Amino acid sequence: MALPLIPVSNFGFVSNEKVLLSLKFEEVDELSAQRLISEILATKPTFDLFLHTISGLEIQDPFVKFAHKVFVGSRFDADCLRPIRPDVINLFAPGAGISGEIIRPDLVLLTFGMAHKILSPLFESLGRLFENDPRSVQLQVTTALHEGASFDESFFAIGDQISNLFQQEVCFLGFLTDQEVSRRMLASNGQVAFFPKGVRENNTTVLSAMGHGSPVITNLDEYSPEWMSHGESVFDIHQMREFPSLEELERVGKNAMLAVAPYTFSSLAKLF
Repeated sequence: MALPLIPVSNFGFVSNEKVLLSLKFEEVDELSAQRLISEILATKPTFDLFLHTISGLEIQDPFVKFAHKVFVGSRFDADCLRPIRPDVINLFAPGAGISGEIIRPDLVLLTFGMAHKILSPLFESLGRLFENDPRSVQLQVTTALHEGASFDESFFAIGDQISNLFQQEVCFLGFLTDQEVSRRMLASNGQVAFFPKGVRENNTTVLSAMGHGSPVITNLDEYSPEWMSHGESVFDIHQMREFPSLEELERVGKNAMLAVAPYTFSSLAKLF
């Protein structure tokens, strides 16, 4: 529509503006709605109203009453509203546009884990490995939440934060099931997992990837397990001067499967 989009919470009527309020009242907080009603009563501005769907909330009624034109998203909602607004106009709500053809890059890397854990400055080091690499690369990011946690802005910002560091293509996948993460590990060329100090034997995302035969780019320190060795079963970002070839990635991925083979739920149960 080529119009400025302003959140309802930030909006204030200006008398000479042509305004379309686009609202779903179940998603508008009471304070913002009451403030707008006060402004409508005080300034009597000319505005149009588009209701995504009608609600049974009383807060909807003043907007319907004072709007110059009222539009709704379906004929059913229009007929429900017609007794109080005979001139209501039923429209529709467009679907999302086509994003474009999916072109697979030369390399697909995956990073996954808890949203608050996966961000690391080492993504900048990883990005630098591709500065002189002719291959195209895409880093796919999927995040999970701890039990009882909820989606908030930080969950959705993680893709942009990693992108700012990596400086290559980043695709944020949001939250995926374990089954879909497993499929994407098998389809990717490697997994990226960085930690504040170094990878440990209780970093389940890393052991999952290694068990899938997916080579892991991570960071090692003196407490990393001895069966995680740079260039053999994992790649240590601190020791990498260029990004590995597909043959190297495949070799390390196969070695990784062998390295984690003893570390299963069955073997853990026996130790308990």
